[in-house]
Formats: sequence, C-alpha cells, structure tokens
Amino acid sequence: MLKTSVLGWSLTFLSLLFTFAIVCSQSIEDEFSNPCTTADTCGQCMHIAPMCAWCGQEGFPRSLKRCDILQNLQKSCNLTDITYPMLSFKETKNHQWTSGGQDEDPVQVRPQELEYSLRPNEQVNFKLKFRQQENYPVDLYFLLDLSYGMARDQQAQKRLIALGHTIGDKMKSITNNFRLGFGTFVDKLLMPYSAWTDAMLKDRCPGDTCRRPHDFRNELGLGVNYSEFSDKMQAALEDVSQSLDDAEGGLDGVIQTLDCDIGWREKSRRLIVYSSNSLFHLAGAGKLGGATRHSNLQCSLDNAGFYTGEKIYDYPSVSQVAAKLREKNANLIFAVMANVVNDYRELSSFLDGAVVGELEDNSKNIVELINRKNVMRETSMCENLEIMETVEFDVTMKVDAKICEGKSGVVSKDVTLDAVGLNETLVVRLNVTCNCPCEMPGQEEPNSMKCEYGNGTFECGVCKCNPGRYGRNCECDQTEISSEESLRKCRRDPNNTLTCSGRGDCLCGECKCWTLSLNTKLEYSGEFCECNDYSCSFGPNGLCGGPTRGVCKCGTCACLDGWSGNDCECSTDQEPCMASTGTLCNNNGTCNCGKCDCDEGSKWFGPTCEECPNCPTQCNEHFACTQCTPTHFPGTLTRDECDKFCPNVEDKDELEESDGVRKCQGKSASDGCTLFFTYEYNDNNEVLIKVQRTKKCPRDAPLAAIIGGTVAAVIFIPLLIICFIIFIRNRRDAKEYADFLKDKNKARWESGANPIYKDPKSTFQNPMYKGQAGN
Repeated sequence: MLKTSVLGWSLTFLSLLFTFAIVCSQSIEDEFSNPCTTADTCGQCMHIAPMCAWCGQEGFPRSLKRCDILQNLQKSCNLTDITYPMLSFKETKNHQWTSGGQDEDPVQVRPQELEYSLRPNEQVNFKLKFRQQENYPVDLYFLLDLSYGMARDQQAQKRLIALGHTIGDKMKSITNNFRLGFGTFVDKLLMPYSAWTDAMLKDRCPGDTCRRPHDFRNELGLGVNYSEFSDKMQAALEDVSQSLDDAEGGLDGVIQTLDCDIGWREKSRRLIVYSSNSLFHLAGAGKLGGATRHSNLQCSLDNAGFYTGEKIYDYPSVSQVAAKLREKNANLIFAVMANVVNDYRELSSFLDGAVVGELEDNSKNIVELINRKNVMRETSMCENLEIMETVEFDVTMKVDAKICEGKSGVVSKDVTLDAVGLNETLVVRLNVTCNCPCEMPGQEEPNSMKCEYGNGTFECGVCKCNPGRYGRNCECDQTEISSEESLRKCRRDPNNTLTCSGRGDCLCGECKCWTLSLNTKLEYSGEFCECNDYSCSFGPNGLCGGPTRGVCKCGTCACLDGWSGNDCECSTDQEPCMASTGTLCNNNGTCNCGKCDCDEGSKWFGPTCEECPNCPTQCNEHFACTQCTPTHFPGTLTRDECDKFCPNVEDKDELEESDGVRKCQGKSASDGCTLFFTYEYNDNNEVLIKVQRTKKCPRDAPLAAIIGGTVAAVIFIPLLIICFIIFIRNRRDAKEYADFLKDKNKARWESGANPIYKDPKSTFQNPMYKGQAGN
C-alpha cells in the first residue's frame, strides 16, 4: 500500500534567478578583483552587485573608480554624492489564523502580502508560515472508469460502491465542511477506441446491457447531499460501458473536471479521486481516430454533462495535465487496481500534488491519502502535518537583471507563492530600482561646460559625450583620431586590452597618468604610465639613499658616482678597507660598501681583517702602550712616545670581554709582573686599550721552609713508616694470641676405660644355688 498524503503542504517557490558574469579588472599593484569597477554608468553599477555604490561627486579623482564597494567610496567620496539603494521591506497584509465560516475566508498562510524595494541581482529572504486549520473546506470529486473491464473486476466495482456509501461518514472525521461529486469516463466514441454501434456493444457486453460509450460525463456536481451521491454513484457503477482497447480516455475527464464549473469553491482544497484498472491515452493517440486538434484545455460540456469535444480534440499531454492541476490548485489521487499501480506511479511523478494508492478493501487507504497523514515524497512537503500544527518555510528570491531591460525607474513584479491544492497564496511585490535617481529625466545637464566646451551631457558626475566626441570629459574628436586608434596607441602591449597600464586615462591617443594616491601630487610616469618613480627602496637616508646618492627611475635606483646597491647606500670608496699593511682588508677579506667582509672560516676579523685572537703578535704590538697609564708608567716608551702612539689608553679596575674586544696579557721587563689588557677598534678605526690596574707579580721563595720541609721528608717519613709497620705486626700477633686462648677454653675431654685392661677379680653366680646352707 502506497502511503503518500495529498493534503500535505507543498510549496513550489517561484524564484527569479539570475546568473551574472563578473568581468574583473586587475590592478597592477595588488591584483585585487573588484566586480564593481567595471561599470561606466550609475545604472550599470546598480546592476552588478548589491555591494556596489556610485559616486556622483564632481571632480572625482581620475585614478579612482566611481563604481566601487561602498566602504571604499566612503573614504574618497562626499557622502552626499554616494548613490546606494538600500533594501527595504514591509508587510502589507498579514491576517490572523482562522478556519473561516459562512462569511469569512479561512486563513492558513501567513503573511499574505509582502513588499520589497530592491535592485537587480539582489537577494531577499523571508519566512512563510502554514497552519492546517480545522474544518477547512474540501471539495472531493470522483472520476470513475465505467469500462466493462471494471465491471468484470468485481472486486474493483464492489470497493468503489462501498467507498461511495462510506466516504461521507469518513470525511466527517477530517472536516465538517466538505462537498462530494462524481463523473464517469470510458473513451472517445471513435474507432479504434470504442464500440460505436449497438451490435458492437452487444458483442462486447455479452448477456449484459452496456450504456453507450462516452469520453467524460459529469454525473453529479459537488454538493452536500451525501445520500444522493452514494445512490447515484452505485447506479453509475452498475451501468457500465465498453471500449475496444486497453487504455481509456480518463485524462480528458481530468481536464474537463478541472476547467468546468462543477461546484468548485474558491477557498477550498480541491481533490480528484481517479479510479481505474486500465491505462490512459496521451497526446497523439487521438489522431488515429481523427481527433487531430491539440487539446484546448477548456470546458466543453453540454447541458447533460457530456464532453462535446471528444471527436475534435486530441487527448491532453502530461505537461498539459500538470499545468491545469497547477492552475486550478488541485490534487489528483489515482486510486487504481494493483495491475496498473506502477504505471500511474510513473505518471504521478510528473504531476505536482498527484499521488497513487491501490484500491483496497473498504478503500481505507484512499481515505488515509485524503487525510494527509502519511509520508510525503518531495522535500518541499511536510511530513505528518496535523490539524492546527504550524510549519515555517525559509524562502529566498533573487531578481534577474533582465527585468530592467529596456526599462527605467522602478519596475514592479508580483510573485505568487502557493500550495498545491490550496487557493491561498502569498503575494510578494518586488519593486526593482532599474537606474539611479540622477539618471531620471530632468536630472541631466545637456551640453554642459563640465564636458569640454559643452560637448556632452553631464549626468551622475560623468559626461555622456555628444556624437563624434569621446573621452572622460569628451575631450577627443572622432574626426581627428578615432576612439579605436586612440585606445590602440595607449596600449603598451597590442595583445593586452589594458590601456595606460591601468594607471592613467587614455586621452586622444595619449596617456594622462594618475596620481599615486588621493593626498599627493606625485604621478606615475612613462609613455604608458608604466613607471612609478617613487617605488624604489628606502634606505636610512631616504629614497635611493637621498638626493646626494641616487634617484629613482621607473622603480629602480640610479646611483650617483661613488655609490652603488639597490638603495644607493653602498659606498664605492675603498679607503676605509685599507689595512696597515697597505693592502685591501689585509688580503684576508673583500671590500664591500666601504667595509671589509673578512673571509668566512678564517681566523681574521676586525675593520680591516687584521685582528687574530689566536695570533700573539697582535697583543705584542699593543703591549708597549699598556705602560703609558699613570698606574703602570714608566715602561719601554717615553711620555712623548705615549702621547704620540698611544692616545687612547686608560686604567680599569675590571676588564670586560665582549664581541669585538679581545683580552691579552704581557710580562713587564722591569719587574717581571704580568699586565692584563684589552683592545678594540672604534668607528674611526682607532685602537682603544684598557689596562687592568692590578697586575700579577712573582713572590720570593721561603728558604727556611724549603730546608725544613726537605729534612722532615728525609728523616721523619721513614721513621713513620717503620713505626707503622711495627704497629701493624703487633696488632696481628695480639689477634692470633687472643684466638688461641679462645680455642683453649672451648676444649672438653671425656673419661673412659682401656679396652684391653682386665680386672684381676672375677665373680661367678652358681645357678643351682638356692639360698643359704641349712635351708
């Protein structure tokens, strides 16, 4: 049993979608893509993207784009000259929930009307709410197959008759506000579809009386006489007809049921229950019988309720049935027998709001379908929606820019959102601003002097040139140089569409370069504005080392004589690199920018690579100066020599050793004392010597102590050794004697007789002796 609800809420959103291509302009400096900057007019700017704004300021800097992101324009344009339409919204109709009544329409959708003011390509988001109300009006119409095949299928006929008798009571469990009606169908009264003579009918219905075939007939319009409905439905099902082929013309009946006035109410849920055990004819099949015209999808019933266009119009197509269901907001339930369930299920997949169920005993499942309490197939439907339950939908709409093609001002468009089978809608009015207020009639300045001697119309801050003129301010004359030739001359690369390197305006074939920024008069340079004479490296002394060292030309420093390097901070003078030996860097390094770079891995360092921490000659060279200090003077140098050769010598209590400072020591010839000192070089390549005030001198040796120690070592040490040996030996003997005494005390002897000793006396006992004599 297929469990698919027909009254389930389903929204098919009618959104206006637009996909636009963004032409990105690439900046030479930062290569930042900004879709707004491609627009030349305010109207174009409004169409590109909602984030774009327009600056209509007169005299706006040529290096900037009038159409730009709002945040960018707020930094460079007067706020009063910025055009930026804001999205606005209001709820124009939002009635409260109600089930309706005699004089009141039900309300199940909220809100009912919305209004937005927006620009092309802008997106709006809102919520739509739906609530299934109690006793909501339902119009239920049965469309029954009266072919003889249904009559032969007694189970199908019995189930439909039972459904007709019980549907009224079962519908009351859903709503008290419902109407019932039914119609019948067989097939077109044409060969090869139907038996069109009495003889053929008799042959097709042996032993029975068949009614004349008809394509569709409205047997009973929608009403509240439920007993009349059940009686007439039973009578119709017992008065069957016959067709010649397997398929029937039921879809003609669907179109007539939807389009004709059979009692449908405006504010009701419309349901059609289509019951058959046969397949269906589709568009094209009718041409075989002579019905060659396309179905006109219009009501064609006579006073008796018969369809009069069956011999003229072809069967409807699937798309025509789907469109009519959508137009009339109706749901279609296929209550069919098991042999055709799969065929109708495939058909229903193309019809919004259509479901399929097998006609079972007591038709219980058909009532369940009507009662909309089962799982939905589509994602736009809600599952198991109960009475008085509220659901919420998030709706997104985006306006296509094509809505403004050929139009100006504000264009209004109503978009209707509804549910299949419901006559309630949400109407969204979209007021689309197609151009800017400054582009409206009367806002322009024709032949304005702001446009090069009146050769254009000034509008929204820009000039629209008169015929034969072009340029930013209409400066150029087409008769002198065409706009195409002008652009060609402004391109550095013929294969590139970028003019003036993206840094200037092309004016009549020549580039007028822009300034580097808003608050400066510095401009790009070069024939095609390709150069930035202010983008060179900045050194400590300024751009390219300052005006005395170099100048910036097209992004590269051109150094003056005596200077080199990327920023002209490198001196070419080699004098500071000359060592005292008269060679560059003492032949232990390379002179770069007036300074020695000592060879990597070598032991030499210092300003001219003359220092060597492991080379004693350096310390020896400076040792003579250490005795020029007040503490250690005199030494090997006289006072005059000290003043001449050692001007930078000083005393220190403590010496500190750090990078570039080396510690040395030397012995004074006068007293044999050792002096400690350091030396280093200052920025002028002068030696700075610092001498420790305290020096280390050798002391006189104590002879008495030495002699006494020697005698003691010769005499007393052997005596001590002999005494130690005697002491050890005595200790060992004492221990052995103590052990002897201990063993002696432990000794014990046992007494006993000599085993070979014989006692001279022997005593024998007479065994016969019995006491004393005489007894």
